[in-house]
Amino acid sequence: MTRIKQSVLKVMTLLTTSLVIVSCSSPTKYQSRHADEVKPIVDTNKKVHTCHSPYRVVAGDTLSGIAVKCDSSIAAIANENHLLPPYIIYINQDLILPIEDVTSSKKKTSSVKEASKNKQDTKKQEIKHLEKQKLKKTQTKLVKNNQPKSSKISAKKETTAKAISRNQSINTHKSSKKSKAWVWPMHKGLAYRYIRDHAGLSVLEIYGVPGQKVRAVAPGKVVYAGNGIINYGWMLVIKHNNGYMSIYAHNSALLVKEGDDVDSGQEVALMGATGNTKRPKLYVEARYQGRKVDIKKVLKQ
Repeated sequence: MTRIKQSVLKVMTLLTTSLVIVSCSSPTKYQSRHADEVKPIVDTNKKVHTCHSPYRVVAGDTLSGIAVKCDSSIAAIANENHLLPPYIIYINQDLILPIEDVTSSKKKTSSVKEASKNKQDTKKQEIKHLEKQKLKKTQTKLVKNNQPKSSKISAKKETTAKAISRNQSINTHKSSKKSKAWVWPMHKGLAYRYIRDHAGLSVLEIYGVPGQKVRAVAPGKVVYAGNGIINYGWMLVIKHNNGYMSIYAHNSALLVKEGDDVDSGQEVALMGATGNTKRPKLYVEARYQGRKVDIKKVLKQ
């Protein structure tokens, strides 16, 4: 009996020791019950638009600055308001903003699926943009190869002018209260026609062969010379002292550059078929204080 009691005591002692060791080695720390919770995704790149259409121009504004502020593009705003380089705008002028650019941010959500879709759309847009750039470079090389060696072309980066008061664009010379009529921009024996837009304002188109000389309709300064607007090809914009501007498009070569002063009747370009035209022609447009006007009212026939 004594031996049996001793054996039972030994067994009990071993079991007690084992339980103590196991309890000491078991983990006493637990993970927080909130550790597996998913944190909400916050889109830090989301832009908040403060622009509304129409946008009222203030002093110091430029079209490029407005495009950045309103998350749009210079081309989109210019197309909505029928503006051409150098994109002269005026203080207190109301500019129509593209509705899609202003309201696009409201359609975005913070979901992961839409975020991935936006990335795919962005990549597609980048690919399209690169393709357009390659096409533009190819067109530019073709035009340059077809130009006369003596012609000089300056295709500078597109810039936009600061907003000015409308009084600044009016001629300050007291001797010329009324603007003189513009001279005919090409040889008068060439075929031509006037084309009206939806507002009833006329532009002039003159038809001929590439290389024929284009002349300035009045004295002034060249404020744009380049092919930044693909539809118009190689284009000139001349600002005159009486608040008017004349535009010459689809040229094959430009004989003057930005900043040059020109006289009435001076040769400034050569007729061509660049841009979206299928035949050689000269496109001439008249503008007053940045807005399109009927060319018949200023052109001498």
